[in-house]
Amino acid sequence: MKRRPVWTDLNPKAVTNDELFGIINPSTREWKDGLFSSIMRELANITHDGPKWIVLDGDIDPMWIESLNTVMDDNKVLTLASNERIPLNPTMRLVFEISHLRTATPATVSRAGILYINPADLGWNPPVTSWIDKREVQSERANLTILFDKYLPMCLDTLRT
Repeated sequence: MKRRPVWTDLNPKAVTNDELFGIINPSTREWKDGLFSSIMRELANITHDGPKWIVLDGDIDPMWIESLNTVMDDNKVLTLASNERIPLNPTMRLVFEISHLRTATPATVSRAGILYINPADLGWNPPVTSWIDKREVQSERANLTILFDKYLPMCLDTLRT
């Protein structure tokens, strides 16, 4: 049975790097967990095999993304300043939800495997096709496809003008 994704949304630009990844107090040597490390630990401790996503919602800022590159190694293990290591297990993903790639370096884009999908290029067809594919009756799927293809483009053109 497929499970729905468990996800947590986080805007990395809303907090400092110390609040994001955690910090060791220099005078007391006490560790204070960050938002990202807490969320990642929580998701790693969930026992089911369904997808688990951390949605990083906000533009890619060179400061926090480079900090993420520093603490997350190529083996997908988050290594904190407290020497704790939290692995990104096979069911976990980092999802970057951004509006543009203006501040992202090519190294960041290639290392994170970021795909930029322009909403204008996507159009109405993929979400409609996905919805139609979930219908159980074959004749219903065929009729809905014909009706959407016939009427929706014309309606959208009328709305645009």
